[in-house]
Amino acid sequence: MPDPGGDPGRSILFGRHQNPELAAEAREMSLTFADFAHLRRVTGEEDPERAWEAYFAHTQPQLRGLLDGLLGTFPPEDQDRAAELAGSVEAFVLPSGALESRVFASPQGTPGHLIGISPAVVQLTAEIAWGLELAHPYEPEALPRGWEAATMHAQESLALNLQRYVRALEVPDGGPVSLSMLDIAMRHGDRARTHARGPRDFYDAAMAFALAHELAHLDHGDLLSVEGRETEAFLSERLTPHLRISDEENEELRADAATFTACFNYFVGVWLVMNKRPTGLLGALKRFEWDGRHRLTAWHSARRATEACEAYYSAIMILSDLSFRRGDDGTARRLMTTGMRLPYIQQYVQRMREEVLAPSYGPFLWEDRDVRYRKAHHSWRVHFVEVFLPHMCRHQRSDAPDWVTELKTPADLFREAEVLTAMAAEHERQIAALTREKGADDPEVLSARGQLATLRAEAGDHAGAVEILEALAVDAARVAGPDDKGTLGIRHNLAWLRAQTGDTAGAAAAFRALCADQERVFGPDDPEVLDTRYELAWLQGDSGDAAGAVAAFTRLCADYERVLGPGHAATLATRRSLAQWRERQGDMRGAAAASTEARAGQYPVFSPDHPGTLPAYEQRLTEQERAYGPGDPNTLTTRWFLGMLRAKEGDAAGAADAFAGLLDHDLGPLGFDDVDVSVLRGNVEHWRTVADRS
Repeated sequence: MPDPGGDPGRSILFGRHQNPELAAEAREMSLTFADFAHLRRVTGEEDPERAWEAYFAHTQPQLRGLLDGLLGTFPPEDQDRAAELAGSVEAFVLPSGALESRVFASPQGTPGHLIGISPAVVQLTAEIAWGLELAHPYEPEALPRGWEAATMHAQESLALNLQRYVRALEVPDGGPVSLSMLDIAMRHGDRARTHARGPRDFYDAAMAFALAHELAHLDHGDLLSVEGRETEAFLSERLTPHLRISDEENEELRADAATFTACFNYFVGVWLVMNKRPTGLLGALKRFEWDGRHRLTAWHSARRATEACEAYYSAIMILSDLSFRRGDDGTARRLMTTGMRLPYIQQYVQRMREEVLAPSYGPFLWEDRDVRYRKAHHSWRVHFVEVFLPHMCRHQRSDAPDWVTELKTPADLFREAEVLTAMAAEHERQIAALTREKGADDPEVLSARGQLATLRAEAGDHAGAVEILEALAVDAARVAGPDDKGTLGIRHNLAWLRAQTGDTAGAAAAFRALCADQERVFGPDDPEVLDTRYELAWLQGDSGDAAGAVAAFTRLCADYERVLGPGHAATLATRRSLAQWRERQGDMRGAAAASTEARAGQYPVFSPDHPGTLPAYEQRLTEQERAYGPGDPNTLTTRWFLGMLRAKEGDAAGAADAFAGLLDHDLGPLGFDDVDVSVLRGNVEHWRTVADRS
C-alpha cells in the first residue's frame, strides 16, 4: 500500500525494500512523458504543472498499491523474489493517450526497471470486461423477469461505448471518452454490496492485469518460480522451432501465462489478508463459514482474472487496429503480436482452472457453464473486432504492409504441410530415443506411434499414416489385448484414414466390424460406439445413400442427446452433419432447422452467433418504433446495432436498409458527428453494392 499521508509513490508494505532513487526516477519519467493537452482534458486543469501533479497524485497511489499487492501475494517460497522486485521495479500510469504500456531500464543507471502503464489499455480492458458482464449475464435464470430487455440494452450500450472509444482514439491527439458506462457505474455503484463483482472491481482487475503483464515480462517471465517455469510452460523447446517461435517469443508466452496466475493469487491473497481464518476450539462453525466464503472468493477471483485476461487481449487487438490506422506500424505490430497469443493463453487458463484450481477449491471452479460463458464472451469479442470495427472506422489506410499480410496465427501454422512434416520428423526421433530407453512395447512408445500417424495424416501423407497404424494395431492387440480401449481406438483411426485415402468400402467394412466389437465390450450407449456410428453414417452418405445418411444421423442425434446431453460437442457436431446431409438430399427447410438447432445448442442465448439473437433484435426494433417512435435515441441505437447484426448474418440488403434508416434522423443524441454520419453513408453504399452483386 502507498503512504496515504505523503509521497503517493511510497510503499508501506515493501517500504524497507523500495529504492527511493528509482521511485524518484518514476516520478521524473512520468513528467517526461506528460502530454499536457491530454492532461487538461482528463483533469480539467489549465495549468500544465498542476494538471500533471493532480494526475500523478490520483493515479500513483492506486498503482503503487496494486504493485505491492501483486508482490505481497507471491507464494511463500517466492517471497525473496518479491522483495527483490520491490526494490528494482517502479510503475506509473503514462500521462498521455499512449496505446501501449512500456518498460524502461533506469535512465540514470539505477539498478531496476520502470513500467509505464497505458491508461488506454486499462480503460478499454475494464470497459470490455464490465460491459460483457452486463451484456451477457453468467446466470440469467437467477435474474428477475425482464432480464432479456436489460441484456439487449447493455449489449447496445457496450457497442456504442466502444464506438466512442474508437472514435476518440483514432487520431493521435484524440481524447478520452468523457463519460463511459464504467464511469457512470463507479460513480453510482455501492462497492460494499457487490461481492467483488462491482464496476470498481473490474477497473482494479484491468489495472492489475496490465501491471502484472508487464511485471511478468521483466527477465522474460521470471515472475514464475523455477518450479513453475518447468511445469507451466506449455510449448516445448522441440515444438517451438517448427511453429517459428523463437526462444525469446516462447519466454514471452510463458510470461503471459504467468499473468493470469499472478492476478488470481492477488485477488485471493487480498481477501485472505482482510479475512483471517478463525482459530480456537469454539471457532469450528465460523471456520466452516470462512471456508465457504474462501471458496466463493476463489471462484470470483478465477472469473475476474479470466475476464480481465480475455478483455485485455481484446483491447490489445482493438488498439493494434487503431495504431495501424494512425500509421504507427511499430506499435501496431507489437500489439498485434501480443494479441495473437490469446489462443495459447486461453488454453493455459482453462488448464489451470480445470486441473489446478478445481481440485484445490472445488469442481465449481470450471464447469460446463463456464465453457458456454467463455464461448459467449469470445463470440462477442470476435464480433466487435471483425464486424463492429470496420463499421466504426473514421480513418482507413489503403496500404497493407508486408508484416500485416505475412502474419500467421498458430492455427495457420499448424495447417502448413511443411510445419507438420518437420514436426513428424522430430517426433520420429523422439520415438527412437524412447524405444531405446523403455522398449518397443512400452505403452508410452505405442502412444507416441499413434501421435506420429496423426501428424503424418495432417501433413497429407495418408498412406504413410495407414502403414503406421496397421503395424500399431497388431502390436497393440498383442501387448494390451484386442478388446483394450486403446486397441479399439487405433482401429477406429485406421478405418477413418482408409476413408481419407478413398477406400470407402474398406473403411465402412472396418467400421462395421469395429462397431460390433465395441458394442460387445462397452455396450450400445458408450460414446465410443456412438462415434463409430457417426463415421458409418457419413460413409453411408458418401456412398450415395443421402437418405440413409439422414436417417442414420437423425437416430444418432437422439442417442447422443440422451447419452451426453443436448449441449455436448458431439451432439452439436451430429446436428450440423444432419443439416449438411438434409441439404444434400434437397431438404433445404429441414437442413435449416437442423443447422439452427445446432447453433442454438452451441452458443448461449443472446450471443451474436446464437440463431435467436437477430430475430430478438428485429422484434425489439419493432416494439421500440411502436412505443417511442422511429427517431427516439433508443430506437436509433437498436437500429444501428441491428444493422451490424444483419451484416454479420450476410443480409447485405437488410444491413443497408438499417443504416440508411438512421440517416433520416438527428443522430446527435447518440454522440454522432458529421464524420460518423459520413461513415454511416459509406456503410450504406458498401452493403448496397454487396446486395446488388449477390
